[in-house]
Amino acid sequence: MIKMARALLIAEKPSLMREIQSAYHTFGHKDTIEFKSFAGHTMGLINPDKYKEEWAKWDLATLPLVPDKFLYEPTKDKLDMYKDIKKAIKNGNYDYIINGCDPGREGQHIFFSFYDSIGCNLPVKRIWHSDLTEKELKRALDNLRDENEPALSNMTKASKLRAYFDWLIGMNFTRAFSIVGGKKMNLGRVMTPALKVLVDRELEIKNFVPKNFWEIEADFGKYKGVHFNEDGDTQFWKQEDAQKIIDSLSTDSTVKIVNQEKDVKYAPQLHSLSALQNEANSVYGYTMQETLNITQTLYEKKFVSYPRTDSSHLTKAISNDFAIMLRPLQNIPELADKTKAIINDSKILSDIANNKKYVDDKKVSDHYAIVPTGLSPDFGRLTDKEINVYMLIAKRFLSIFLPPMVSQKTSVVTENNGHLFKTSGSVLESIGFMALYNYKAQDNMLPPLKKGEMVSLKKAELITKQTSKPGRYTDRTLNIAMENAGRFIDDDELKEVLKEAKGIGTPATRGGIVEKLVSLNMIERKKKSFFATEYGIGIIQSLNGHDITSPELTAKWEQKLSEIEANQFDPNVFYKEMIAYIQKEVEDLKKLKVFVSSSKDSLGSCPKCGKHVIEGKKYYLCEAYKNGCDFLFGKTFLEAKITKAEIKKILSGKSSKELDFTKNGKTWKAKLAVNKDKGSIDMIFNSDTKKSKGSNSSASKSEAICKCPKCGGGIKETSKYFLCENYKDPCTVLIGKEYFGAKITKKEAIDLLNGKETGEKTMTWSSGKTSSAKLKYTNKLQTVSTK
Repeated sequence: MIKMARALLIAEKPSLMREIQSAYHTFGHKDTIEFKSFAGHTMGLINPDKYKEEWAKWDLATLPLVPDKFLYEPTKDKLDMYKDIKKAIKNGNYDYIINGCDPGREGQHIFFSFYDSIGCNLPVKRIWHSDLTEKELKRALDNLRDENEPALSNMTKASKLRAYFDWLIGMNFTRAFSIVGGKKMNLGRVMTPALKVLVDRELEIKNFVPKNFWEIEADFGKYKGVHFNEDGDTQFWKQEDAQKIIDSLSTDSTVKIVNQEKDVKYAPQLHSLSALQNEANSVYGYTMQETLNITQTLYEKKFVSYPRTDSSHLTKAISNDFAIMLRPLQNIPELADKTKAIINDSKILSDIANNKKYVDDKKVSDHYAIVPTGLSPDFGRLTDKEINVYMLIAKRFLSIFLPPMVSQKTSVVTENNGHLFKTSGSVLESIGFMALYNYKAQDNMLPPLKKGEMVSLKKAELITKQTSKPGRYTDRTLNIAMENAGRFIDDDELKEVLKEAKGIGTPATRGGIVEKLVSLNMIERKKKSFFATEYGIGIIQSLNGHDITSPELTAKWEQKLSEIEANQFDPNVFYKEMIAYIQKEVEDLKKLKVFVSSSKDSLGSCPKCGKHVIEGKKYYLCEAYKNGCDFLFGKTFLEAKITKAEIKKILSGKSSKELDFTKNGKTWKAKLAVNKDKGSIDMIFNSDTKKSKGSNSSASKSEAICKCPKCGGGIKETSKYFLCENYKDPCTVLIGKEYFGAKITKKEAIDLLNGKETGEKTMTWSSGKTSSAKLKYTNKLQTVSTK
């Protein structure tokens, strides 16, 4: 009797595990399989300080940070899960492990970041599926792939190198740029080029100056035409040039060209994730990330195929299931009639299966386009957003089986004294697949015209127009710009590389990148549009054309990573080139001059260093706090609440309103103001403010000799001291008239409190020894030090 092998399948998340587990229990397997699951990303590359203690400090001298070996650790919230799965592998007596993470590049990385970290040597097999229907999961379980096959092992190598590269750029470029700039500013391999796309558009809009141009519209009675030149242009940039042509026109005109043709528009290709994100944003205003999340939910509910795909084609094999995939659409009232007619027409199904616009094995990489599965959704159990996205997918799939939309287009060219005028018309003949979208045609029917026909010019009019400023990016247009990033670079070869790599980022990561830019306040989303902030603009301008701002960076490295996946480039060579690149770029970043405003709204200028003061959770602090400046001031100070309005007033050079302060049971009133000499915010007291019980009575009776550098109160002279009138209430400024035998005069006390030094004095110390030194008053309260 042949002994059954034992395997542990580790899924990416519990819901995925349950689906695979259900198919296993329904259909069985030749081996015994047990199940565990992660909960998404379980591991992360460790932080710099865990490699070397000296890497904890942000210091240019430690850069670049390049680990000898990259190490992973479980995230804090996944530690128990990590230990549980590790223990199961150690004690389970398994013959092999099944990688049950999402079938794609990221799934490879999630699995192997765990597998490698525990030092496991068991063989690994891969379950690879395109949807979560039981039929597909049975097929995938019966055809487990070997992780050593080149396509999978190379994908794993590329995914690891991509993670290492992003860590190196994030840790090194962010640190170098932040240290030079005096505040933390994140840079990223994909994030920064994406930011540059938005900043460039922001500056184009800000710098845009509208320009007038003119067009000539001719009225021929039954129709109108617009003047165009031999290049097809209709605009005149000088009004007098257009007027000269109008003045030269006569009444008699001739129809020179009449061209009629059918315009046949077939259904577009099926949805890749990017195409679905674009349509969902255009129709419903959903963000890229929102659409991905909704589609992922529909996938996990088994209603649509795998969402993280960049393909818009289906495979020949899946085309055999067209009737099954169309079946749930019969239950949707607005799609039912058309669906039933198609399911019963084997010729239509066969024609589409052989149409390479929609079905082409060569155009499918990891996963085919997003399409409905054979399961019918209960719309009563779906959210409105889930229904909306499902309907977009269902309509796009159904549309490929419907006839094209057909219009009759007419173009006419009319000549008058050598000048040409064009006219266009269109009439809808058959709505075709556009009936799914409630398309309303706006016919523009032209009168019957023949070539050579004479017509009369009734009027020629000069139309004044203005150039329009560039439009703001939306999620849809930004997604398109990132996908077609090659247009932002000049090198033809790199343009082609970016085209093959499908731009910067991937459809699955672009949404997250955009949301990170928003969360870091580098850009803002207002309704559907994006605005680059001053902070984001400052980052790009400070980088001043540095490599990391250009899609070329992504192009060069994505090309090599793609070649690794295709077994055409040595991963070891990539690693060496990557390290050399990081070392060179860090040295360049160290030389930058960075002038970037804060990522948060400025409340005013820091009294110590002049940079922006920003709002923290408990404090108002300098944007360069712990990065060259130590200014901060509590939102609550001696039980007085300091509002944002008050701190703005104080930092503008004015004093606050009178506030109530409390310490050790004593309460007093005072204002707050900037002390420019000390670079701090101190109390100031009105001359008529009544002193609290416990204030120094002899000091309060005498005249002030100068202003207190600490709180702004008066410095008074007593028999033994020069001290603040608010001494111990709450101020602590006090200078004795005698310091180790050295006498301090009133004039010297005033000089000391104004930051000056005394002349040389002789002190007799407790040991009996004497020495000569000058005295100064330090910022440390109640202290007089020698120098």
